[in-house]
Amino acid sequence: MLIRATRKLRINALLLGLGVLLVTLGFNVLLSVSTLNTLATDMVLSGYRSGAERLARDIERGMRFGKPLASFAGMDEMLAELGQSAAGIRRVTIIDARGSTLYEQPAQDSKADSTLPPGAASQTREGKDGPQGAIKTADGYRLSIPLSNKTPVGQLLVDIDGKPINAATEDFLRLSSLLLAAACLVAGLILAGRLGLLTGQRAVGTSLSGMTRMLLVIIGTSQLLYACGTLVLFDTFVKQAVRTKADILAEGTGRDFEYLIHKGVDIASLRGKDQALEQLLAANSELAGAQLLTPEGKSVASAGHVPDPALTVEKSLSTYWPSRFRQKQEVLRLQLAVQPQAITTRISALALDLGASLLISFLLLLELSKLLGLIAQRNLPPDAAANALGSSHHSLAVQALRAAGFVFFLGYDMGISFIPLLARQLYEPFMGLSRDVAIGLPISAEMVSAGFALLFSGGFSLRYGWRKVFAAGTLAAAVGLMMGGMANSLLLLILGRVATGFGFGLVLMAGQIGTLGKANAGAGLTSVFAGIFSGSICGSAAGAMLADHVSFQAVLATGACTILLALFTVMLGKEPAEAAAGSSGNAVCQGSGAQTAAQGHMFSGCMQLLHDPRMHMILWLVGIPAAMCLTGFLHYLLPLRLANAHVDQSDIGRIFMLYGLCFITAGPLLGKWIDRRKDKSLFLTLTGLLSGITLLIAATATNMAGAAAAVISLGLAQCLAAPASMICVLTLASAQTLGREKTASIYRGLERMGQVAGPVVFGIAVTVMAPASALLLMGGIVCALSLLFHLMWRLRTPAN
Repeated sequence: MLIRATRKLRINALLLGLGVLLVTLGFNVLLSVSTLNTLATDMVLSGYRSGAERLARDIERGMRFGKPLASFAGMDEMLAELGQSAAGIRRVTIIDARGSTLYEQPAQDSKADSTLPPGAASQTREGKDGPQGAIKTADGYRLSIPLSNKTPVGQLLVDIDGKPINAATEDFLRLSSLLLAAACLVAGLILAGRLGLLTGQRAVGTSLSGMTRMLLVIIGTSQLLYACGTLVLFDTFVKQAVRTKADILAEGTGRDFEYLIHKGVDIASLRGKDQALEQLLAANSELAGAQLLTPEGKSVASAGHVPDPALTVEKSLSTYWPSRFRQKQEVLRLQLAVQPQAITTRISALALDLGASLLISFLLLLELSKLLGLIAQRNLPPDAAANALGSSHHSLAVQALRAAGFVFFLGYDMGISFIPLLARQLYEPFMGLSRDVAIGLPISAEMVSAGFALLFSGGFSLRYGWRKVFAAGTLAAAVGLMMGGMANSLLLLILGRVATGFGFGLVLMAGQIGTLGKANAGAGLTSVFAGIFSGSICGSAAGAMLADHVSFQAVLATGACTILLALFTVMLGKEPAEAAAGSSGNAVCQGSGAQTAAQGHMFSGCMQLLHDPRMHMILWLVGIPAAMCLTGFLHYLLPLRLANAHVDQSDIGRIFMLYGLCFITAGPLLGKWIDRRKDKSLFLTLTGLLSGITLLIAATATNMAGAAAAVISLGLAQCLAAPASMICVLTLASAQTLGREKTASIYRGLERMGQVAGPVVFGIAVTVMAPASALLLMGGIVCALSLLFHLMWRLRTPAN
């Protein structure tokens, strides 16, 4: 019987390990495929757009010379020429300002597919855009070029076949899938041998205790090897995409010169030919040079230079159009030279994106490995489970809270990147509010709802226990995300975000309350926040990736299903002896005063805490200033400053990722340091000083390195603030009388005032004075307040 149970345990561990391997490597594959698809599509569509814009300029030039758009002589021939200039163009259409089709090549009987209703193009672009502003269609992309003659008169629509564009991505996906299957096979054999399935090893506890480290080594090594191979593949596919764009440009430009040759123009003596080539290079940064050559190789016109003869594209220019009666006769060759630096720049950008993808995959691997270890630990015999738990720095409940927080925020943050876009899609006149205000209502309603949940969560936890509060928050958030997934109006989306925000507040406070009742509360709190930020980073990346392929509503529904798994995860931390201990453990932690408070209403006994001057010292001298720095600088001022400095959005995202990484890497170490020190107020002083130093760094350093240093400093400050503020408040006599549940709820609710006021205060400050001066002034004030707190706390704390 024991042998059968042991074998079942090993098989389950093997299947769970392979599941972690498949999820993490698959996640990395999908992220890299999405990155490559965006790059290749953007590159190729830019070539098509260049040709379409050249035709649009010709049409606008004709309208300025008196040709009306509705009866433009030779329009059909011009559209047909554009369609023949590059492979992959399915249809070229001209519509007027009302959306009615005026010209179409190739013509079709039914014009329903090629006719857009008035304003449809702009409405579609407010939804999900493809690269180069292209509109995604069922079978490819549609480029829309506006046509103007002093006022907008219509649009040029170019429908492009998506199959040639996606061919490179599909090839890359097939190769990656083969690598993924091989990695699963090799890792499965290694795991089976390590667990004793191949060797007949009888000891189980030893094998499972090192499973997390083993998975990190095996899967982490696989991810690094995959990343190296992906960079090699990226180099090949980027060169292919650049050559494809050069081919498209060569076809379009070559046909322009062939048209002149057909009209009998001598290109060698044509004035302005060099300027035409220079304009071509100026409009396309991927080109380093262009020249017209005779069949003997003599240069007739040139612009730029040829850095690498191997990276050139040539197009033959013939004397006559091909027909049955006249054959082509080459008179010139158009040669376009690709810029190697453009390829290097693209590869460097891809390497940074791949590094971010690899980091996200490692975070996913780390948290899933911890969850796997938790599941395996629950299946161990009692004596082996006790030994495994004794070797851990955290209790079983804290480990489960970290894993549950990761799973919850993995689903919760899947929609964080597109909620305003979804609101814009669903917009309709709402309560007489302006369009911009109405679009912001879902997020505002979510934040207000979360604030109410923070206030009520303490009383709920005291009455029903933090696990039931966590479960209620999980269900509320899942219902809210599902409502968002089914939303067909702005009102339903707002209601969904209200439910989601309320669930967010309950889960966030339940996780902290459940940790504060354990030993080593500082390390426990930072561990839980590390899991939360890992889930947030992975969830936002997964949601953005899924939104490229499915609808926004489908992503929210996926997040709702993911969140429900947190219910199962948090129950893994329920220790067998916990139910027997019951309320006696709570009585020890909370004291008799807390039991008395529980008999009253939800906010009974709160006034004693609110009248405690030392609580207000923590709140007003450190808590609120640090919270204002978080939202006012990180979420409001920093994105604006980086955008004004023309920093790419991807680089801004990577800088923001540093904040979460501080919680994941430095947070647990700082939490252990807090637990070892008796004087917790020192860490609140450090919180204020680091928050002020953040603003001082941002004021004096305006480059990317300075922004990164400021974010890291702020991240370290918040790593200290999260556990130290709660632990310091709980040492107050009024807090011990009230109980940790209500105390935590009230303090976090009051601290949220700083988060709400942060953007407003920073906005007023940069309006009144220069941003650098405002940051210097506020940074100095925050540092001074932290030093004042340190002095006053020392004076009001009795010596022991």
